[in-house]
Amino acid sequence: MQNNYRSKAFKAWLDKLQQESWQLELIISGFAIYGLTQAFEPLELYYNISHNESNSYLTTILMIALISCSILLFTLLLHVILRGLWIGALGLRYVSGDIDYKKLNYRPKFDRYLRKKVGSFDKYIAKLEDYCSILFAVSFLLIFYILSVFIVIGSIVAIAYLFLGNHESQHFSLFVIGMVLLFFVLIGMLLTFLDFVTQGYLKKQMVSNNLLSVLLGI
Repeated sequence: MQNNYRSKAFKAWLDKLQQESWQLELIISGFAIYGLTQAFEPLELYYNISHNESNSYLTTILMIALISCSILLFTLLLHVILRGLWIGALGLRYVSGDIDYKKLNYRPKFDRYLRKKVGSFDKYIAKLEDYCSILFAVSFLLIFYILSVFIVIGSIVAIAYLFLGNHESQHFSLFVIGMVLLFFVLIGMLLTFLDFVTQGYLKKQMVSNNLLSVLLGI
């Protein structure tokens, strides 16, 4: 299959999987919600224990885990609700068909308003499908965003502790190395964030710059 990813059969298989992915989404969401609800209480317990024992490293790790679990649980619950609405809309569409505005026989003012705001029932179902798929994907992407933020913060703390913590008693070259590393991490973090917020503006306009390419990890 790896050698035939450009074939029409493979693309047709992918299209079929995309159309039927909602079943896998609901199964994964159900198992994930159950697992998260079971894991949340033990994580909170261990977080309180480590916080009382002043174990900052374990407390930070458990805090990241709790935040990730909370976000993932919320987004997956919202995904299940939207999928339920989508399934209900499909069932209603099977019974009633698309909206027939002529048959409703509303006044022209209300007819124009409903056509503009509501539109086709099929279009509404298609929008729900898109929202559900996007939300399912974003649910897991948010976890990686959170992890990346804490990894960057951890890198800054590690550099400051190892190279800049006690610069009076350590060699000057280590202090310089720490400052250079800290500069690259901070500038890279800032440029990556700006490029993400502006949807790749820096890569579109300034990708020829070798230094920028290094800082963005290209």
